[in-house]
Amino acid sequence: MTHPAGFLNRVIDHGAPAYLRIIRGVEALTPLFDLSVRLYLANIFWKGGMVKLSSWMSTVMLFTMVYDVPVLPPEVAAYLSTAVELGGSFLLAIGLAGRWAALSLFGLNIVAALSYGQLSEAALQEAFYWGILFLYFVLHGPGLISVDALLDRAYRRRQTTSATGRVASPQTASSGA
Repeated sequence: MTHPAGFLNRVIDHGAPAYLRIIRGVEALTPLFDLSVRLYLANIFWKGGMVKLSSWMSTVMLFTMVYDVPVLPPEVAAYLSTAVELGGSFLLAIGLAGRWAALSLFGLNIVAALSYGQLSEAALQEAFYWGILFLYFVLHGPGLISVDALLDRAYRRRQTTSATGRVASPQTASSGA
């Protein structure tokens, strides 16, 4: 008969490394997940901005008669929402200033959901899900496949080279020994 402690030790010895390999494999997919969600959200809001641009008079009319945007005049609200949709979508898609792009689209999403009184329950739920995804990027950044990550790597590389350059400078080398 097999001793339970021996069996448990074998399971731990073989199971734990296999489990860790699986986790590492899944975690390796995170940058692709981040990119795909960014592109999904950017596509939705880019299309919304393009629709506004394609029929500007209708857009201004909607902001005048249908959308109840507080504080701003309808035409200013139309310009701002179009600019945020197009600019924020572009920045989110490439991952440049990703947290700020996500934050601006998050804000636009809230204002849009609140200012359009005839929003169905399903559309309100969809806006809620988009808001959660935007908050994900606000809190975690755009991910490793982004211009932000590329700039961060370049900045760190430059800092590392300048730090090692200072250590190996002629003055430091001659004053040492």
